[in-house]
Amino acid sequence: MDKPATKKLYTTHEVAKLLGVTPITVIRWIGSGKFKCYTTVGGHRRIEHEELSRFAQDYNLPWQGEEELKQRKHFLVLTVDDEPDLLIILNDLLSTIPGVKVIEAANGFSAGAKLVEEQPDLVFLDFLMPELDGFEFTKFVRQDPRFRDIPIVAVSALKSDADIQKMRTCGVTDIISKPFTMADLKRVTDHFMNLKYRGNTPKVA
Repeated sequence: MDKPATKKLYTTHEVAKLLGVTPITVIRWIGSGKFKCYTTVGGHRRIEHEELSRFAQDYNLPWQGEEELKQRKHFLVLTVDDEPDLLIILNDLLSTIPGVKVIEAANGFSAGAKLVEEQPDLVFLDFLMPELDGFEFTKFVRQDPRFRDIPIVAVSALKSDADIQKMRTCGVTDIISKPFTMADLKRVTDHFMNLKYRGNTPKVA
C-alpha cells in the first residue's frame, strides 16, 4: 500500500499552529520576506511544505511535522529565555531534580515549535523577549485546546502589580521572580510533578 502523500500546502493558521505563534506573526514574516508564499485566486495565502521546512531549518526550529510523540517516562520541562547565561543556570538547576528532563528554547518562536513537537509537562518562560514576548506566546498557547492546560510559569524581572496582573490575565499558572533560587524552581516543579502523577490537571489561575 502506498504511503499517504506529505501535505504540500499550509494556510497561515496551520503554519502558526505548527510553529507556536499567532497567524498575525506569520503574516508579518511574509510581509518582511522571511516567508515566501503565494496567493490563490481567492486571495488566500498558502505556504509550501518545502518553504516551511526551510524556514524551520534556517531559524533552528526543531519542527518535524505532526509525528506522534514517543512515550516517555520522565517529566519534561521546557525552559525559554533569550539570555544564554540565565538559560544555562536554569537548566543546570532543574536537571538536578530527580525524574526531570530539560529541553530549552532561546526565543518564543523556537519555544512554540518545541511545544508542538515535544508537548512538555511544564514551561518556565521569560516574558521580556524580542519579537515574540511571553505575553503573546502565553495567549497563543491558551487558545489552543492541545496546550491549554500545560502549566506555564513566568520567570521574570517584572514585579509591579500591573505587570503581574497582566501576566495572570494572559494565562500564566504561576510566577517566579528573577533572581530565582533552587528552592523556587524545586517548589514549583515538585508541585506540578505531583499533580501529574496523581492524575490531576492544573488549572490556570
